[in-house]
Parts: sequence; structure tokens; C-alpha cells
Amino acid sequence: MKADKTKNIKANADRNSFSTVILYIAAVVMILLSVFLANRIIKEGAEALADGYEAAYNNERDDAYQKLYEKYFDIAKDKYLVTNVAQISIGDMKEVGKLEVLSVSDVEYVIDDKNDNDYNITSWLEVPGEGTFVVDMQEAEFITDSQRNYVLVRVPYPELTNITIDYSNVKQLLFDNDVFNESYKIGEEQAIKQLKEADLLIKKELFANQNFYVTAQDAAKTEIEYLVKKFNPGRNDILVDVEFFEN
Repeated sequence: MKADKTKNIKANADRNSFSTVILYIAAVVMILLSVFLANRIIKEGAEALADGYEAAYNNERDDAYQKLYEKYFDIAKDKYLVTNVAQISIGDMKEVGKLEVLSVSDVEYVIDDKNDNDYNITSWLEVPGEGTFVVDMQEAEFITDSQRNYVLVRVPYPELTNITIDYSNVKQLLFDNDVFNESYKIGEEQAIKQLKEADLLIKKELFANQNFYVTAQDAAKTEIEYLVKKFNPGRNDILVDVEFFEN
């Protein structure tokens, strides 16, 4: 009887020891699992925090870069515009002097009948003449607008000059001399007289033709604009205006 009681007590002690071991093992497992989960949570939190920080950093960096870019772009743009204006060359244009802008011509017919002279000579001449409109660039004024990339050129109105007879193309359409007058000298004198008359007629016609003056002004604008751009190669964006004044 005593032996059975002792045996039961030992069995209970063994069961209690086994349960204690199980509890210890469970506690260790729970501790390890808690540590694992804590580490995982901390890791995920750290990654999320790192991602958030990187995103915020990238946004701030991009925003700062954009602001700096815009700032220095504006500075560079202003500097570029000033440089362009500084490169506009106009001073040498005065060295052109008399700028030829338009050539004009006229033809006059001078008829001298034998009843109009004492030598019974009939002479018909076709006399061409020509003249040149020029602009005095030495009197030119230049005004530039740095903001608009613009040049205003003020010059005297085109002037008609160098009116001459084109002697190489004078034609004798008719010449009839009296049979009793064979003097070459008289014929030459008659020709000189007719050429002088033609010279006056040509000058009168050219000076009186207002269309020539209008055309000369248009031609002057074209020539001066061409000159400005010629002195500034690669700068075809320059806006050129031309005004005329009485000299």
C-alpha cells in the first residue's frame, strides 16, 4: 500500500516536471516570436521611413533644382539679349558714303528741221540719258532698341545725281544736208546744239518724274536693311526701319 502511494507521487512529479518544461519551451518560443515580429515591424517601419525620407528629399531636391534652373535661365536670357544688342554693328555704315539705290533713264528725240536753221539741215537724234539716286550715309542717324532687337535708320531723302547722256548709244535717225552745203563743221555744230537740247530735256524729265522718287525711297529702304544685316552676319532677326528727312 505504501509502495503504491509512493509510485503515484513520483508519477505526479514527473508529469509536473514535463508540464514545466513545456511551459518553458512555449515561453521561449513566444519570446523568440515576439522578437521576430518586433524586428520585422521595426524593419518595415524603418524602410517606410527611409522611403518617405527619400521621396521627400527627391521632391525638395527637384523643387530646388527647378527654382535654380529658372533663376539662372532668366539671368542667361537677359545676358544673351544684351550680348545680341551689343553685337549690332552700325558705325561702319557711315563709311559707305554715297549709297547708290536706283538707276533711272530717259530717251529724248530731238528734231531739227531745215526750216529751223540757216543751213537747210534736217537732223533727227535719239538721245538716251541716265541718272542715279543716292543716299548720303554720312548724314545717317542710328537709333537702337535693346529690348526689341530693333534699329531705326534716319537718312536724307534720296537725291538724283550724275545725270548724263549715254553718248555711246546716241542714234542719228535722219540727217539731210543741203547739196550746196557740205561743211562738216556746220554738221558738228548742229549735232552739239541738239545734244545740249537733249541734255536739258532729259534732266527736266528725270527731275519731274515723281514715280522715280517713290521708287528710290523703296529701293533705299531695301538697300539700307541689307547693309545693316550685312554688317551683322547671322543676325537676320534684326528689325530695321528707315525714315527720311530733308537735308
